Amino acid sequence: MNEFHHSRLRSGIQESHRIAVQPDWAFGLRKQARLVLLPLWRKVVIQWTTERGIKKPQLTELAEELFRVYSYPQGISSDVHFELNEVLSPFVEELTISDKSILKFYFLSEDENLEHLANEALEEIAEDEVLVTKLDRIAGKAFRPQFNHYSENDLTQGILEEMREIENLISSSDLELGLDAEAIPRINEAFSDYLDLPNGEISLIQLPIEEFAYWDKVAQDEPETVGKRVHTSEGLDWAECWLLPNGELKAKGNLEDPEERDAAAILAIREEITLILRELHSKLRETYNLLDNQIHYTFFTQRKTLENILPREGVEFFIDQVEAHGSDDFVGHINLDIRRYQKKELQEWGTQISVDLDDRYWQTEDETDEFKVWVLSIAEEEIPLETKFSEEQQESIVNLILAEIDRCYQLDYGN
Repeated sequence: MNEFHHSRLRSGIQESHRIAVQPDWAFGLRKQARLVLLPLWRKVVIQWTTERGIKKPQLTELAEELFRVYSYPQGISSDVHFELNEVLSPFVEELTISDKSILKFYFLSEDENLEHLANEALEEIAEDEVLVTKLDRIAGKAFRPQFNHYSENDLTQGILEEMREIENLISSSDLELGLDAEAIPRINEAFSDYLDLPNGEISLIQLPIEEFAYWDKVAQDEPETVGKRVHTSEGLDWAECWLLPNGELKAKGNLEDPEERDAAAILAIREEITLILRELHSKLRETYNLLDNQIHYTFFTQRKTLENILPREGVEFFIDQVEAHGSDDFVGHINLDIRRYQKKELQEWGTQISVDLDDRYWQTEDETDEFKVWVLSIAEEEIPLETKFSEEQQESIVNLILAEIDRCYQLDYGN
């Protein structure tokens, strides 16, 4: 800030003046206190993610936890309290002395606190009837020493209680559906009400762009998909691309941001592998007349192995591995073993299924630009992340695995 303007902000009021704070001054100070809390609100409520190269806001896990805590009477849990303190502590430490004073005034000038001071004074007075104005004078006199003894721990606790306002900023639908083109202006309007400022003057969720049409496209649940010819490892072919709000095309799977790539990998593992294993399991039961407990699955990566688990447990294990170590590090395998007692002997056979996340280098049709695309590979089929296996690909994967299982069976038990 310019030193001239900063100097003009300094007040001539000294302690020796003993100037009482008028109601309109108090209102102005309390309003300023909420502005002081603005950076904290933004950190607690909003986080930004990148999807297909576009920054989008979403609620933090802490915001969702706080909303649930304050929406029900059970009170704040120790885990949420600890998590919130992890954010509060550095915020309070970085506050200036004047900001701390404004916040102290904000919390102590609440009607509830002044009423508390008046009730304390009333207990000390022996008179049968006491004028309200007299109680107000005594409460006001007690306010100053209370302010002087208001510690930083008290300040932190006051800010913690202020977070209860989150009930009036977001709704349960925001937790379920996420932040869309309807939720964002609604939340910003509620926050403007909290600050007692005109709507749009200061926003809780600061949009990275101003053009409404651009943001409207960004906030769509599913951006438009178009085709584009590119050079792949299979030659010149059509690729699915996102049509970005600025008119550019971006191939699906071209995920430079690690968090965005991990999220796409997790989605692909959860949806695509689940569908394939479900179909494969059904075909195995039908082909060999098997019971569920005769089909055994072992999921493993280069770091860890889980034996004899359910397919859905294995899928979650793969997802945990991606979350812990990243999609770049992931190499997965599934051992599928069949064990049954038949014709007075124990029959055992099966195969191993590879699940890979890997990169491919593609070129634009005119061969002027090269870019990386991340793919999910199962058996001999692969798809770029952010896309799905076609029905033909799913059938091909299942048939290839069944053929290998049958080959192993014929080698050991065929006639």
